[in-house]
Order: sequence, then C-alpha cells, then structure tokens
Amino acid sequence: MKIVHVIPIAKGVPSKKLSYFTAKDVEAGALVLIPIRNRNIPALVDSVEDVKDMKSSLRKSDFNLKKIKSVKSSEFLRPEFVSACKEIAIYFMSGPGTAIKNFVPQAVLDGLSEKKSGEIGLNTKNKKETVKESRHSISIIYGLKEERLQHYRSVIRENFAKNKSVFFCLPTISDIMDFSSHLKKGIENYTFVLHNKLPKKKIVEEWEKAISENHPILIIATKSFLGLPRRDISNIILDYENSSAYKSQTRPYIDARKSVEIISKHIGSRLIFGDTFARSETAYRQESGEFHSPPIAASRPRVLSEADQVLVNMKELDAPASEEKRSTFTIISPQLLKVLNKTLKYNEKSILFINRKGHSPTTICMDCKRTILCEKCDSPMVLHKIKSDKKFSTTEEKFFFSCHKCFMETPAMDSCPYCGSWQLKSMGVGLQKITDELAAAMPELKIFTMDSESIKTEKQGQNLIKDFINSPGSVLVGTELIFSFIKEPVERVAIVSVDPLFTLPEFRINEKIFYLLLKLRSLAKKTFLIQTRMPDKSIFQYALRGNVSGFYKEEIENRKLFNYPPFKLLIKLIRESDDEKNLDKETSAAEELLKEWKPTAYRAFIPKIKNLFRQYILIKINPSDWPPKMPEKSEEDSAQTREERKDYEKLYNTIASLAGVWKIDIDPESLL
Repeated sequence: MKIVHVIPIAKGVPSKKLSYFTAKDVEAGALVLIPIRNRNIPALVDSVEDVKDMKSSLRKSDFNLKKIKSVKSSEFLRPEFVSACKEIAIYFMSGPGTAIKNFVPQAVLDGLSEKKSGEIGLNTKNKKETVKESRHSISIIYGLKEERLQHYRSVIRENFAKNKSVFFCLPTISDIMDFSSHLKKGIENYTFVLHNKLPKKKIVEEWEKAISENHPILIIATKSFLGLPRRDISNIILDYENSSAYKSQTRPYIDARKSVEIISKHIGSRLIFGDTFARSETAYRQESGEFHSPPIAASRPRVLSEADQVLVNMKELDAPASEEKRSTFTIISPQLLKVLNKTLKYNEKSILFINRKGHSPTTICMDCKRTILCEKCDSPMVLHKIKSDKKFSTTEEKFFFSCHKCFMETPAMDSCPYCGSWQLKSMGVGLQKITDELAAAMPELKIFTMDSESIKTEKQGQNLIKDFINSPGSVLVGTELIFSFIKEPVERVAIVSVDPLFTLPEFRINEKIFYLLLKLRSLAKKTFLIQTRMPDKSIFQYALRGNVSGFYKEEIENRKLFNYPPFKLLIKLIRESDDEKNLDKETSAAEELLKEWKPTAYRAFIPKIKNLFRQYILIKINPSDWPPKMPEKSEEDSAQTREERKDYEKLYNTIASLAGVWKIDIDPESLL
C-alpha cells in the first residue's frame, strides 16, 4: 500500500497538495483521477511514500485517506515541466495545479476518462535524453513578418537536421492558421497545428500523435499546449510577443511570456521572442546583457516600408467657433478622400482604422455638463445606430445606447436623466459615424465594416474578408478586430483617429499605440496615412519612419523617470464589492497592512462595473526581488541580500494572506 501526494488540476479545488492511498504501482509524474466533493478530477502525482514509513503519522491524523479512482497515465508530463510549473505558481502566487492547467488543454484532461485502452503519456523512445544536452538561451528577433518567417524556417530546418523538435507559440487561432500556412510547407506530415477550437476528440488524437511521432516535429500552437511532453524540443519560438493575449484576464493572471522563459530554462531549450518590435521590457533586458545572447541577425532598429507616408494635421481643417455656432470637427480629410478616390479609380482595396465601435462614444448634457453613464457601470453609454427594427419593441427609435462593459442596451433618450435638459450632444467618432460620412461623400464606394458588434463568429469574419478581397474598389472600415482576419497587405491604409487613446492614463499606452501604428503600416503597399490633431507627438514620426530604436530610447527614459517596468516590478491587488463604504474600509485596512512597502491605493479608471465597485492597490519592487521564495536565490546571495530578502518574503506572505479576498496580479498588463 502507498500514500500518494497529488496536485489537483481543476478549478474550484484546493491549490495545495492532497494525499490519497492506492495499492497500484504508481510513481511521481503519473496522472490519476481522484475523488473530491462528489466528483472525480485529474491530478498529477507529486510524490509517493510507502505506508510502512508513515504508520505513526497516519495513526495521529484526524482524517481518513481516500483511495485514488484510477491511473490514467504512468508518466503524463515531463518532470522538468512540472518543476517549471511549480516555479510559475510561486511567481504568480497560484497553485501548481492551476499553472499546469494553463499549459495542458482541458480536452486532454477530460478525454482521459473516456479512453478505453493505452495511455496518453510520454514517448519513451528518447527517455534517456536529459536537459543537459541542450543549452538554454534567450534571443529576440523583430522586423516585418516575412523577415521573421525567413529566419524561423531556417531554425526549423536546422533543428530537424539535428533530430530535434520545435514548439512555435502564438497568441491567437488566426495567427496560428496564418503562420502554419507559411511554415508547414514541405513538412506537412511532421507539423501539428493545435488550438482549443478543434473538436475535443481531435485534440486528444493530435496530442497522442505528436507524442508518439518518432520523427522531429514542428508544433504550432497556443500557450495551452506548452505542456506537450516531447523530450526533443530544443527550440521554443514565441511570436507576437507584444500581444496582450498572452496574459490571462482572470485569476491567477498568469503571463505565458514569463512562463515560457521558466519552462525553457527547466527543459533546457533555446527561446526566441519575435515581433514587429520587442516590448520595452524585453529590449531593455537584451541591451543590459541579461539574455547572454546577441540579437538575431534579421533584427534591426528600423522597420522599412515602400508605402508613401502621410501625416494629416486635422486641426488645420476644423472650422473655428463663431458667435452663431460652435466649432465643427472634420472627420474625413481631403487627403483621405484623395486616397479613396484612387482606390475607386484603380480598383484597389483600402483599410480605414478607427479604435471605437458605435456611432458616438460619448453623450454629454450641455446644461449640467454630465456624461450619460450606464446605470450599472460608471462607463459612458455609447450611441449606436439601430440596424434592425426588431432590436426594440418600437420602430420609432433610430439610435440606442450600449454599455461596452456590461453590454446593457436601452433606447436613446431625448432628455438628460440627471437634469431633464433636452440639450444632449453626442461627442467623438465611432465606426458607424465614419461609414455614414463615407457613404454620403462617396456613394459609389463599396464599404465593408468589421467590429465585434457586426462580427460574432470566426466564419462571419472570414466570409466578410473574402468578400472584401474579391471586391476591387472597396474599403474596409474596422477596429482592431481586423488583425484577426487581415494577414496580407492591401494597397492603402489610413487611420481615421487614434487620438482618444492618448487620454488613457496608462503607462504602456504609448507602446501600445506605436505597436498598433506599425502593424497598420505593415499592411500598406502604396499609402499609409494618419489623421491626427496631435501632429507634434514624436510617436507619429517614429511610426512613419519605422524608427523602432528612436521610440524605444524615449519610452525607456519615461519608464525610468516614473519607476515603471522594466525598472520596477508592479504588483496590483484588486478588490470588488457591491458595498462602496465597506470596500473603502477594506482598502484602508489592506493599505495599512502593506504600509512598509509604500503601497498606492486608488479607484479603478471605471470605478463601477456591473454594480460592483472596484479598488486597486499598487506596489513597486525591484524585479530581482521577486519571487523571494526561490531556494537557489537565498543560497547564492550575500548575508546583506538575504536579510533584504526576508523583507520581501514577509511581503509575499502578507500578500498571500490577502489573496482569499483580493485578486493578485503580478506584472499587470494594465493599471486601469
């Protein structure tokens, strides 16, 4: 008889290790089913002890051990990968089972109980291989997609020649389908394209095939498949490193970019980060020598483009205010009309980008000066045009209000809900207003629109893009959703407005805008045009010239000035409550508990969503001080550093004590 200590891999179960007994021959690394709260869930065996060695402790225990239900795989995951997940769990203050669950598809875990024969486990062919045979390193490559693809093909060929496999990680399914079409040519039989939208049965089948294939393979997948237990993976490539999709949006907010560093270190593989340009944090680490590996040859400080670069100062086109009327703002410039006329004349295709959905993002009462907000959220109601008479019971309304946080919709009101005034004015520019202006100015132009309001499914998006590509002399007006479907350049690209993004009090916002501008610029063959009322902002010149190094130098100086990453690691504590007064008390109490680390407490940018008030607490520490609980750090550090580390261990434990009530986000993507 054996006592088995396991790590549960499921939501809503204890994150700590649990103990069971079994008469079966089972070892660490096995996948088993365990009974918890009237259900059976998968768990990974962490360690095994003989009952004989634990008799005295078992007699003293005040609970009875349960028996494991079954053993589904004698060796399910690489021991090195499990060790990596334990380190990831410490870093992001979660349980190891939660970390494992992030990198093993649920379909595989669910499919195990349905499997009648065989196992889903490690390919033992090369079981004697160790991580010592490959050297861990980190490199970055940035540039246009085609440049990166050329280098990636070379990496894959080189590894295949050495009888090694490559894992290619991408943030979204559309990115996976795009890159796989370029990378699998000639090696189709040894390329595995994996994502969670595949049928569950297909995921399990492909997981098994990828493990059992004796030939080196190329795995192109999302982060959910990083746990695939191939012993011969010598390279991990993570492209679109700038994508926020790598960061989980729910607790425990695990970031795949940090996680893949830890995983590659434990399994001894080379890691390559790629994108149009590297995140400021990654570029700084490269420059400071942390990676111990030079930038890849294809990388360069400038992203080139053959398209004409045009910056339009919209302020010069606005009509000034007079005594009779207020000032008017131009939405479509003569320069943009000229571009669209060429689109018609030469049967070309153009993309117009707008960062906001709806017709008008904000409605203001001109008497009491208040913005019309959602009843459930402190979020501005966005004005939309009704596309169907069935939307509301009445057919008289032409517009409706929508909250983009809780998605509540109401008919557009005629009077101010706060003071009763009839003087309501819609402000700002949304996608619908742009299409209205275009249709009036150029009725012969065929217009396609793409945002989350009009495109609900992957198939809808693909069909719309197919129609757009097959319609010469047409224009696509869209939000950031276009990047999920447009993968190849068109003749002309214009940004109608990006200025509202600058108003967000977000430390990453300049980098996000710059990345957005470069992505749109890379889609333009002939013309890239930006409309702005802030023409003096240096970010526009950097983008038009593709000057990555210039932007980086300015950005890194600003980050250093205000103690933002990479100079500090940010820890954000999040608390939500329907009781505002009680929330204030809890925030003050937590702030007092953390006072020696100089926390900053503040309300969320949108303080209330779905009737829940939100408060944040922000702590800044040195990146090298986190996480403080790693044993190897305390062994190598000096006596003074060990004393300092005790202070951060205290911080870690204090934050952990708050984790039951507060959500903890390590290295948050946003502070808002």
